[in-house]
Amino acid sequence: MIAEGDTAAVLSLLKLTMTDIDASLDSMERRDSVLPAEPGQEPRTLSVWLRDGTPRKLLVAEPNESGAMTLESAYWFVNGEVRAVQQPTAAFFFEADRILLWTDQGLEPLTTVTSEERMTRELEILAEIEKRLAVFGITLP
Repeated sequence: MIAEGDTAAVLSLLKLTMTDIDASLDSMERRDSVLPAEPGQEPRTLSVWLRDGTPRKLLVAEPNESGAMTLESAYWFVNGEVRAVQQPTAAFFFEADRILLWTDQGLEPLTTVTSEERMTRELEILAEIEKRLAVFGITLP
């Protein structure tokens, strides 16, 4: 268990989670999908890596300012729960569907986030994950 406010430990665990899962992707089942293009954007590609039918990583193409899918969001899962999220402008470490750490894209912790902003972002990210996993017929517990 991580002590509340122990940012260094949470940041270390965030990096470790991403690295450990990425190191074992070759041994997992990979599924890919492409979503139809939205107005002004290229089609969005999605990839999910599964172990025993449970997602371990989800990778989603994201549009840049001109609509080209040159950016990406990555989601890492532990025991069927989202644990780490890296998006083009921020990264998050989750525990029990709650953001424990919110950083910028360089993994520098943000200290000005309000509780309301944190809760709103938690719900947005969880909804994104649910929608994107549904493309593969996957639901989280």
